[in-house]
Amino acid sequence: MENLQNEKGVAPGAGTLPMDSERTGRSRFSRSQILILIAGCCSSLFINMAEASVPLILPRTIIVKEIPYAYIGLIFAMFSISIILFEPFQAKIIPFLGTRTSFCISSFVGAACYLSYAVLNIAEETAAFVSCATILRFVEGFVYATLSTSSNVITCLAFPEHATIAFGILECFVGIGYTVGPIIGGALYAAGGFSAACAFIGLSLLLTGFLGYFFLVQITGINLRPKPRETKRALTDRIFLGVAFVNFSGGMFWGVLGTSLEPYLASFGCGAQVEGLIFAAAFLAYAGTAPIFGWIFLKFHVDYRWAVLAPLGVAICCMFLGPIPSFTFIPPRLLWLVTLLLFIMNVFIAFGSVLVFDTLKERAIACGLEENVATYALILAVFFTTIYIGDALGAIIGSVVYFEYGFVRIAEIATGLLFAFSIIAALILLVDCGRLREPAHRMFPSLIKASSDREAQAEETSHLIKPGYPTRDNLGELPDYDEATTMQQPTGVFFNQSNNDYGSIR
Repeated sequence: MENLQNEKGVAPGAGTLPMDSERTGRSRFSRSQILILIAGCCSSLFINMAEASVPLILPRTIIVKEIPYAYIGLIFAMFSISIILFEPFQAKIIPFLGTRTSFCISSFVGAACYLSYAVLNIAEETAAFVSCATILRFVEGFVYATLSTSSNVITCLAFPEHATIAFGILECFVGIGYTVGPIIGGALYAAGGFSAACAFIGLSLLLTGFLGYFFLVQITGINLRPKPRETKRALTDRIFLGVAFVNFSGGMFWGVLGTSLEPYLASFGCGAQVEGLIFAAAFLAYAGTAPIFGWIFLKFHVDYRWAVLAPLGVAICCMFLGPIPSFTFIPPRLLWLVTLLLFIMNVFIAFGSVLVFDTLKERAIACGLEENVATYALILAVFFTTIYIGDALGAIIGSVVYFEYGFVRIAEIATGLLFAFSIIAALILLVDCGRLREPAHRMFPSLIKASSDREAQAEETSHLIKPGYPTRDNLGELPDYDEATTMQQPTGVFFNQSNNDYGSIR
């Protein structure tokens, strides 16, 4: 699309969402907004279907080909390593390439990866299959990171006044993807083998790429004025870091449980169908409650300190899993209790995830960043990076501990870690370290500067200070702004917004 702009810097016509006059009387949202939401939901659904299917179909294929099972760890580790490497750079990649370009490239590359898997099935030699599968899993990590982040960025930009609900809706489709992925992947594997399952995933991502090409709007951040001082303020903000740590704890929990839960359920001898229903109940709990929490956080102010409830609630549930020695009065190996606890834990995780996103967004704006493509890319890069780092560390802990000591010890370790994380998160979110600077300065004047001296030095040395910029860097409170800075244009990315506010719309 051409980058046509009027004298106000607004891209008219097909490059923007329809204006209010183009909306129908039946809907609060325009047709373009609805199409963007559809594309975002499809991307969240299909990419997570793929992620949930691969652990089911790839190990079976390796066993059938009589490839040493030790290669499984190498192949799957490359996916996690790739996500951890590429996710932090999404804050730069997406504003540079643009939302639609990032979305389409990742979708088409993902489709190529899974279609290559379908062809790779003909390889019989161990070296050929393992080397190609390892490379493809590394590329998949880049695809997952870019597609997940870009779809969330464009959807949040399309619904600036309902960004938390939009995020919750996409997380709903994440849960649905994890629910139906193993079902569809397993059925296709049984009917047509490894190639059929991978071909279906590849074609689904190919369809997602075309939906993005025709439905999405290209928004770049190339022409945005850099805000290094505000970005640093956000990334060092006490509350920003506190809720990010809560997100890390949720990722570690799923990493620990993800490597040990399936073998533990298999020990009940209930069959694959019952195990599938238990996993489905857990993921559907996340899918069903995420958009509800998004609506609640939009309608009612929920203080960021409540985020501590997420790891705390999961820790309490873990106390009943196993069971651990403190609860020996509970009969062991109750399948209905495990199912109920998994359901409740996913409700807590959904609550924490949506509240973390909402708090990250509010704190970034409070630190001087604007609601544009660069800001949302930064927020979501932090969100997903903390999850995947926790997930990778948790997977290592879970796999080592389970095969050495069993599931009871896993429950003990998960409980201890989550209680410790809850305490650390509470200290970060509840204790304002900035208020301790003055007493510390009086005790150690040569080592710790007073707050006034610190602020004065920052203003003297910074080349970014100008009228309307924050003059106080107290991380525990909202920074002060002049009236000129806090006066913003009406909320909305595509409605009468200049390029310097939200990025270039093409």
